[in-house]
Amino acid sequence: MCKTLMGGNAKTKMMSTEMEEESSSLSLLSNDYIFGFGSIMNTSTHAVWKTTTTSCSDKSSSSSLPGVIATISKEFGYKRQWSFRSNTGFTALGVVRRCNDDATNNNDTENCRMSSSEEGRDSDDINGVIFQVPTEDILDFDRREVGYTKIRVPLEYITIQCSNKEETATTSTYHEQADFTFTSNDNIWLYVPLPDHTHYADENHPLLQSYVDTVLQGCLEWGGRTMAEQFILSTGGWSEYFLNDTPSSRRPWLYRKEYNTIDELLKKYEELTFYAERRHPEEFASAFNQRMRGTWAIPRRNPNFTGREDQLEILTNRFNQDKGKNQRVVLRVEVAGGGGVGKTQLVTEYCYRNFPSQYGLVIWLHAETADSLVGDYRSLLSDMATEVDVNGASSDNADMNKSTDEIVREVKIRLFRSRVPWLLVFDNLEDHSLLNDFVPRGAGIRGHVIVTTRHIETEAVDSHGTLILGCFDISESLELLRRSAGSHNVDGDKNIHAATELCKMMGNLPLALGMAAAYMRRCDVQCVEYLDRYIASEKTGQSLYGKVENYSLSVASSVTLSLGEIEKESPTTCQVLRLLSFLGPDQITKWLLRNLLSSRKNLDSLQNGVGESGSGMHFSSNSFVMCCGFALAGVALILPACANDGRRVGLCAGLVAASMLLMSSGAMERVVSEQHADQDDVKRSASISNSISAFEYEESDVAWDLLKSFSLLSVKEGKGSVHRLLQQAMRTCQSDEESRRNLIICIDALRSLWTFKPEKVESWKEALQILEHVKCVVAHALVFEMDTLYILKAALLSMEAGVFSAMALNAFVEAQNSLHLALSLLGKVKVGRNSPSPRLKAEVLHELGRVYRYQGSYTESERSLLESLEISQQVSRKDPTMRKFVADTLHELGVLEVKKHNLDSAAQFLQRSLELRQSLRDTESDSVNASCAATLHQLAATYVARKPPSLEKAKTLLQDALKMCRQIGQRAATLKQLARVTIRQGKLDQAETYLEQALELYLELYGDNKLHINIASVKFQQGALAIQREQLDEAWLHFSECLRIRRYVYAYARQAGVVDAVSAKRKSSADTNPIHLEVSAVLHELGTVGFAQGRFSQAFQMLLDERAILENLNETTSQSNRIYQARLTCLTWLRKCAKELGDDSEAERFTQERTAMKKEAGLKTKDKHLVSDSVMLQHKVIDCRLLARQFALDKSNSNIVGKEKLLNVLSELQEEISLAPSGSMTRAATQFHETMMLWIEEPISKRRVPILKACDSLRDILRAHGVQVVDSMIQKNR
Repeated sequence: MCKTLMGGNAKTKMMSTEMEEESSSLSLLSNDYIFGFGSIMNTSTHAVWKTTTTSCSDKSSSSSLPGVIATISKEFGYKRQWSFRSNTGFTALGVVRRCNDDATNNNDTENCRMSSSEEGRDSDDINGVIFQVPTEDILDFDRREVGYTKIRVPLEYITIQCSNKEETATTSTYHEQADFTFTSNDNIWLYVPLPDHTHYADENHPLLQSYVDTVLQGCLEWGGRTMAEQFILSTGGWSEYFLNDTPSSRRPWLYRKEYNTIDELLKKYEELTFYAERRHPEEFASAFNQRMRGTWAIPRRNPNFTGREDQLEILTNRFNQDKGKNQRVVLRVEVAGGGGVGKTQLVTEYCYRNFPSQYGLVIWLHAETADSLVGDYRSLLSDMATEVDVNGASSDNADMNKSTDEIVREVKIRLFRSRVPWLLVFDNLEDHSLLNDFVPRGAGIRGHVIVTTRHIETEAVDSHGTLILGCFDISESLELLRRSAGSHNVDGDKNIHAATELCKMMGNLPLALGMAAAYMRRCDVQCVEYLDRYIASEKTGQSLYGKVENYSLSVASSVTLSLGEIEKESPTTCQVLRLLSFLGPDQITKWLLRNLLSSRKNLDSLQNGVGESGSGMHFSSNSFVMCCGFALAGVALILPACANDGRRVGLCAGLVAASMLLMSSGAMERVVSEQHADQDDVKRSASISNSISAFEYEESDVAWDLLKSFSLLSVKEGKGSVHRLLQQAMRTCQSDEESRRNLIICIDALRSLWTFKPEKVESWKEALQILEHVKCVVAHALVFEMDTLYILKAALLSMEAGVFSAMALNAFVEAQNSLHLALSLLGKVKVGRNSPSPRLKAEVLHELGRVYRYQGSYTESERSLLESLEISQQVSRKDPTMRKFVADTLHELGVLEVKKHNLDSAAQFLQRSLELRQSLRDTESDSVNASCAATLHQLAATYVARKPPSLEKAKTLLQDALKMCRQIGQRAATLKQLARVTIRQGKLDQAETYLEQALELYLELYGDNKLHINIASVKFQQGALAIQREQLDEAWLHFSECLRIRRYVYAYARQAGVVDAVSAKRKSSADTNPIHLEVSAVLHELGTVGFAQGRFSQAFQMLLDERAILENLNETTSQSNRIYQARLTCLTWLRKCAKELGDDSEAERFTQERTAMKKEAGLKTKDKHLVSDSVMLQHKVIDCRLLARQFALDKSNSNIVGKEKLLNVLSELQEEISLAPSGSMTRAATQFHETMMLWIEEPISKRRVPILKACDSLRDILRAHGVQVVDSMIQKNR
């Protein structure tokens, strides 16, 4: 029925005569209604904010509110606009005052201005839906609409609209209109944005397609296309800042339905909606998408959450008490308490209640270890769709020890610069020192941290405030039972009395009560009967508590009853729970359960086969290999450096030998000759071991559902968690024999799941999912006595976990711990004639040496590597397959010596490694060639690092490496390095060819993703090449493209604002340049090229931007010396540009700043006794001489860029001369400087000979001071 409310003071047609005659007491009753004009029109959003106070028996009630289509007349004085700035970083819908109304204050005047600037194209009435809201839900809605205030709309301004059923029937959802009867006492509320939240869309707060979809889907649900069109035409504030974010929607409860209709309507009115501008330039889209907002990894909200209102209020007050003070300070509150008291549940509820009202970003982190935190940060960046290589792969063969630091630093920088208030939750923190590494030092707007822990830190109590969480009181316990078990199981005097007794017996522990309630609900048992069973289980001694120490007896008894019921339905599920007690508490999946069940089946088959064969074990060799294959499944597939097939064969053979320790001596003699049996048989048996049957699928599904139904497993988004107290109880109730058997099953299951391969980045994510499981199982394995074979498997897993932690996560302390644990396990193995223990120990020591090197612990690294080399050389005398491992260790020792700058020693180790690898080519050509190429690459690096560099030798080595490279990425990297060497040699045509080939390979490798950091690196080198050829326009284009890519890739490091007044004056684009050293480098090159072209204003702007980045980096980076040198050079060029622009005062200011920097650095150097002034002079002399020789050998008279660079270095040399003590080096440098300044402006025919003579004289002085100088006359290949 279509009903209209009349204007003015007329009565509504919906008020009957009978209603007017009702008693005054009834007429005073009022109802609450909300006029929804935005996302609230979409009924799928209602369930998110509706109150959870209903009991479980009421859950069948509708999750949406009844509503009716209506409009608010323009006479009411408001107009709908895209004008509400959300805490989550986008622009949402609001209403603003119309300009023809009286503007009573400045805020109204501003709103009037906004309204008049963006009038609608058709009707000024606001269309929407009126929803009736229960009075008890109004507070929840107020909480949802943070940033708004509600005003009452008089009835005379409301008109009820008819819906077109034929039109709305074509949509996927149609809502019948409610038949409301309004009275004068009813409240119809309209939510109006507060003034400080009223802003138009801009680059940092765009319109989001996902939000537009939400609103228009609501229009289509209620009024079809007609209502959707009316919405578009009656809404102002549409903006060209319109981001199509639907692949990563901010409304996770929606998918993009009705998109054809929505896009058609937006396009129809594109002059109003800016539909054609919806797809923005990549830099804008990247910058927005890479800003963190929303929620990440918060556990599923507990619909039965009970009590804790006082504690929630304390949390809120603790964070709010410092409001108005320094908002950039990160506030921290700790929630401490024993296991099972509900710390995680409390903080989860706090998150849901305060997002998005108080926080635009909430991140939940598993804080048990540094590994788990690094893994979460890495996954967080990956989920935010950053283009940064979060897997740790280095674009330029940089040290892996930077990647984890970069990952953590990226997250911290984003949080530090975030424009939305954020909350970090560190759940189950064990080591408080980790907070120093993972919490940013400040926040852009507001940053809060909540820590849940079992450990109370005294300092934390004093400094940050700690909320001590205890068990429930009796009323909260009873309410939890009523909600979770169902009121019908708790209601009634007898049940209430039984529930009270049960709560007392369980000590009001929430975890135990939750398990009891799950049992009652699952088995449909009333509380009286459950109490009887609970008491009976204790009297008969069937409870777990008798075997549990230091553990809540109430949880043990609750688990006992649940296990009894589970055992009746599925004995397999009980076995699964026992197995899970040895794994990590989180990241539990159905696939993990299936592999556990498959490994259990394989172990049963193996043991049954051994039992039937008798003590003599008379079965064939092939049968033995196949049988052992079940036990050895996957070993050959998970070794480090997976390209190393020889080591895999050797270790596999050794493990086969170790398995013979399980057999009689007679059987061993028959199998010794088969140690090196065909490895294909072992691999085939491994695949059999890893296969999952239909039985495992079915049983794992049953176990999953049963554990969930009894609240023993909490699941969100397909991943489950088991409480640590439950794990402790399940482990304690097992005998040593049961524990050993279950550990063996877990080891085999994890071995089959562990597919980590260092060279295959796609395998890293899967390994990360089970890393904590591996670490937990290995730690338990160290406690129990097990057969040698399984000790070796556990050691192998622990070593692999260490390799993964170092390579993929760069968590070197965790990697070191895993590797030391592997060594401890190997220490339990008795070394025999055929034992693989020495071989595995050598490999663990090898990896430990690498980890020490990554941490800069070179002494420990050398000690581990030399021990590994000694063991592997001994083993290789009997096992030729170990020769390749010897070569690997020699290679690693060479890399270590390079790091220590012992270039001669490094070359010796690398040469020995290369010779040994080359001797193995005939047997394993592909893998050996790849290894040889890597060693040649490192050898080339030693020659480039020499002073002066041996470029020709380096080039020869790189060319040899290129012949052996087959992998696309490795070939491209080698070609790029060759280009660098040949550019320095002046062989520009060769360099151009190398760069073109490298670019072609990278494009083939990355496909459509042309905005990749490796492509930017090639573009940078092409720009350097163009400078050498004096093709300045080409250089500008290449560097500009490099800058575009690097801005895109490093957009996460972008910071708004400028550094100082000079930058503000010149309108520095610091807000578009990420704070990254590689961005500053390309800006510098653009500045020097622009200067050479005479584009002084542009050059000055580029250099200002470079300076802004370097100023920021100087505060945050550890590369202080490199940043210092770059800042000095930048100031020199800024001074030159200022002079060319005629700004002498500015030039003088840069000169003074540069001098002050030099003096400050000199004081620091003297205080720290880092390096003498004479050594600094010596380094600058070498740099200056190198540039001078290049300048003298250049055949062109117009090498402007080369001359400017030489002049800059000469200026720096003059400063070093003034600081250095008197002596032969200072005198020689002074003479060299004077000669250069005398001849640098002369044409090439005059300058060449005197400059080269000056270089030769300086060479002799350098040699006299012990500096190795080797020159080669290189003709430039133009």
